[in-house]
Amino acid sequence: MTRQEQALLKATRSVLDANDTLHIILQILSAGQDLLQAEAASLFLVDTRRRVLRMAAATNLPQKVWKTIEVPLGQGISGWVAEQGESVRVTDVSSDPRHFSGVDRQTGFKTRGYMSVPLLVGEEVIGTLQVLNQTSGGSFSRQDEELLEGFAVIAALAINKRLMHKAELEKERMEAELTVAEAFQRRLLPDDFHAPDGITVHGYHLAARSMGGDLYDGFPSGKDGFTFLIGDVSGKGPGAAIWMSGFSSAVRLIAREGRDPLAELQLLDQHMHHLLPAESFLTLFIARIEDNELHYSSAGHNSMLLMQPDGSHRWLESTGLPIGMMPDFPRELGQVPFPAGSRLILFTDGITEAENPAGDMYEEDRLLNIVQRNIAQPDDILVNRVVRSVKRFSNGTEQSDDITLLVVSSNGNLES
Repeated sequence: MTRQEQALLKATRSVLDANDTLHIILQILSAGQDLLQAEAASLFLVDTRRRVLRMAAATNLPQKVWKTIEVPLGQGISGWVAEQGESVRVTDVSSDPRHFSGVDRQTGFKTRGYMSVPLLVGEEVIGTLQVLNQTSGGSFSRQDEELLEGFAVIAALAINKRLMHKAELEKERMEAELTVAEAFQRRLLPDDFHAPDGITVHGYHLAARSMGGDLYDGFPSGKDGFTFLIGDVSGKGPGAAIWMSGFSSAVRLIAREGRDPLAELQLLDQHMHHLLPAESFLTLFIARIEDNELHYSSAGHNSMLLMQPDGSHRWLESTGLPIGMMPDFPRELGQVPFPAGSRLILFTDGITEAENPAGDMYEEDRLLNIVQRNIAQPDDILVNRVVRSVKRFSNGTEQSDDITLLVVSSNGNLES
């Protein structure tokens, strides 16, 4: 085995055995510098956001200097190598128009001969590896270039190993944070609504991701009334869930202060308008049952399904724009009778817009049909059968939006 082959093998083993990436890179640079009889060796990494090469290590400069040295992509020989993905050998850099003299001016090093090769992960160039100035005063050969390319493969392996490890740690951190956030969101979806006598409530929520932007809530209000809501923030994931939970908390705060959230909806709209990102909004159906009447406002939400005691139904349509879009735009309130035997089915578009493998959507007619067939069932059984119907319709199609359902039924009189 030649000296060059032994050095490459040793460098490869160091990558497989060690976890200190900087130590490995410095070993590779030192071995390359020694074998190629160069005065110095360095390694640059691509910063795609800033479109520069940043020095990550060098044999001839102190570590505190590395972070100060950058080469714009496309400039200098190393910048050209990073853009083109091709190796370069130059005997005299002063005669090469690609040479970037800024590094020499900054470090005081005098570059004469220069050889640079790309660091590749698949087809992507993640950096460059270079050696400078043969100590014998000669020029680097094609054989030298091939040897340096071998060291570049090992260096890229070490860096990619570090990046993969870093990504895995980041994934574990995010999963831990999501676990905490999911537990927090579950606490915001009540199991017991403390509904007054004569009212029953049952909710269901299944996020399209580990967290979603749908939420439902319900709580006693006034003397004998009951306020409830269902909503959907545009987008998915932790951000949407945080905005939705913040809105729900604001609604509950208003109710605890003895104010009617329906009457304060304009104020809530203005509050969310200032908090939500510019591209986000919140659709909402919020209602209060009192004196056998349903008072409601629908802010750009789906039409809700009201089943009446005589078996007929009606759709409660939107009464205004979504929350957070135009808070000064007039908002109407609706009012309908809600006597014993009435049942309101609230849902988000994750139900009606659920798709099957053919791309067809579940839509309102299917929802109405399954509700009518199970209208005599208790709230929890009705909810379970609607959800089962949606899943059977989807037939394994990936869930693209949160599935959220809330059923509120009147079984007696509510008197103030």
